Amino acid sequence: MKRLEGKAAIITGGTGGLGKAVMAELLSQGAYVLSTYQSERELDECRDLADEYGEKVAFGTADVTKASDVTEAVRQAFEKFSRIDILVNVVGGFTQSPLAETDEDTWDRMMQMNLKSAFLCSKSVIPHMMNQGRGSIVNIASRPALKGSPGLSAYGASKAGVLNITQSLAEELKEHNINVNAIIPGTMDTPGNRKSMPGADFTKWVPPRDVARVIAFLSSDDARAVSGAAIPVYGKS
Repeated sequence: MKRLEGKAAIITGGTGGLGKAVMAELLSQGAYVLSTYQSERELDECRDLADEYGEKVAFGTADVTKASDVTEAVRQAFEKFSRIDILVNVVGGFTQSPLAETDEDTWDRMMQMNLKSAFLCSKSVIPHMMNQGRGSIVNIASRPALKGSPGLSAYGASKAGVLNITQSLAEELKEHNINVNAIIPGTMDTPGNRKSMPGADFTKWVPPRDVARVIAFLSSDDARAVSGAAIPVYGKS
């Protein structure tokens, strides 16, 4: 039997560079997956997975910084799969500027995309997981969440918040057999990162599929003793 056979997962932003790798890994391990998306163009990137896995894949349009959209996406997932075992909060954003040059809109956008989205999605799936007596939530943090870096105050603060709610939820939900963990990836080898950093050494970057494998492990019963962890996946960087 595959590691995630019969489990149902929601992946926010499963159409992006990391998200698609997570989708592919969870599906290959036997899971049913609903991915959120925002534009039809994003769906084109995942046609191959939809063709390969058929009814095991679903997509729900959602802005996961809005409670009503999140509620609807979770409703769709439960209606289709009759359970929700896994939530992977992939959706996020990045910005870089000194604090004195960071405007209020940029600060708010980082908090919305990176922190509020994880809060809303976790809050929405927890009742389903509690009713089932089992569940796994995996969040995506980053190195600046651990130590402030020049130009990354807004981004780092939002990701530090992700680590904090990961640890808080792990304590709150341990009696309900719900595991909550975070991944701390190094620079990932995605098309977007290659485009924005063309002079970098790509060989030292982390392939998204390697991050996805760690997420699949944390989503499985093999990781039932792991909760509240922040796991570095830095590759060679």
